[in-house]
Amino acid sequence: MGNRGSFLENSVRIRVEGFEHQKLLSECIKNDIPMRDIHPESDVEMTLTIMEADLQEFSRLARNRYKITVLKEYGYKPAARKLFGNKSTIAGLVIFALILFYQSTFVSEIRVYGYEKYTEAQIRESLKEAGLYEGCSKSVDLEKVKLHLYRELDNITWIGVKYIGNLAEVTIVEGVVTPIPVDKSKPCHIVADKEGFVDKIIAREGVVAAMPGTYVKPGDVLISGIVPIKSTAYGTPEASLTERYVHAAGEAYVKVPYRMVFYQEKYEYEKKLTGRNLYGVRLELGDFKLNTAKLLYDYSNSVYTEKTLFRFIRPIPVMLGIVRIDEVEVIRRERAPEAVAKEANRQVRQAIREKIPEKSQILNKSLKFYSGENIIGVAVMLETLEKIGTEKEIVIGNPTDRGTEDQNRS
Repeated sequence: MGNRGSFLENSVRIRVEGFEHQKLLSECIKNDIPMRDIHPESDVEMTLTIMEADLQEFSRLARNRYKITVLKEYGYKPAARKLFGNKSTIAGLVIFALILFYQSTFVSEIRVYGYEKYTEAQIRESLKEAGLYEGCSKSVDLEKVKLHLYRELDNITWIGVKYIGNLAEVTIVEGVVTPIPVDKSKPCHIVADKEGFVDKIIAREGVVAAMPGTYVKPGDVLISGIVPIKSTAYGTPEASLTERYVHAAGEAYVKVPYRMVFYQEKYEYEKKLTGRNLYGVRLELGDFKLNTAKLLYDYSNSVYTEKTLFRFIRPIPVMLGIVRIDEVEVIRRERAPEAVAKEANRQVRQAIREKIPEKSQILNKSLKFYSGENIIGVAVMLETLEKIGTEKEIVIGNPTDRGTEDQNRS
């Protein structure tokens, strides 16, 4: 163990001068005083490290027989004394804190999550109309912002708006539109609600409009509710056809292709301390936050440690802590093929649970791996057999309904 010890421990490196060091060490062991890095410098001198809290007891055991000299202190207490003992440093921190406090009263960034139906530009425009935009004051009433979005955007089930420091985070949950079944007394088609290749269609009422192997996309007619019948009226040509309208019913099974791409890290990383570090202070005053160490350090890779000195909640939240940032060296290793394959299969299983209907049958699955500079890509091809289709009412006289059905039959 090195002399320095943990940043969260307050320890001292001391020099002991006198004869018969072993007696003093034995007394320390009997009194449960932990010691480390004991180095005899000569017959009458040694150096060692003890906890700062044990220094008084150690001095009592030494009495007048030994001379004790503190060589160096370690931990957050000496760092705090050094930091706050400099008046110019304190003045600079106060001025900097006031500037940051002023800046913290404004919104510097807006992030929007959860949208699908609307574009981010549309949502940001609605936010701006409600008074929330990048550069505005944080005094904006967020409840009024949410009410404005509810009025302006259709089919929104939940809106969340909150401040995280200078960031305004907007989360939108769009409602799921559930198709309304057509009344049984009205004629309708069964149309595709998903793209794929027809495997088989069983029409219990109506006419099959898409043959096996046909590619269909959402809206294409699968079972037509327009049934052609031969006319038997007197005086009409023998080949003349009429038609009747029915409420189509049946099942359509379609082979649906899925293509998904996943990415993984090509390398795994191990962090190793270099011995370089620096100290700083972290201050929180209400919404204002300051961390001097993060502002000053220039390490490419580092490990962060913090010790809270005090924290109050009332009348306003206040926290003061000492931080230490240690530089680390990052050692890179290429991941084993077995680990990559295991993670890829986990990603595929999760995607199947989330994207593919529960009653679907997986017909084919293939994985293709390709390697980039820092990532490994996994292209997944799936083919499933799914039951699809939704009802669409036939408006008699509307050429659109007939056109879609005629196109499929042709």
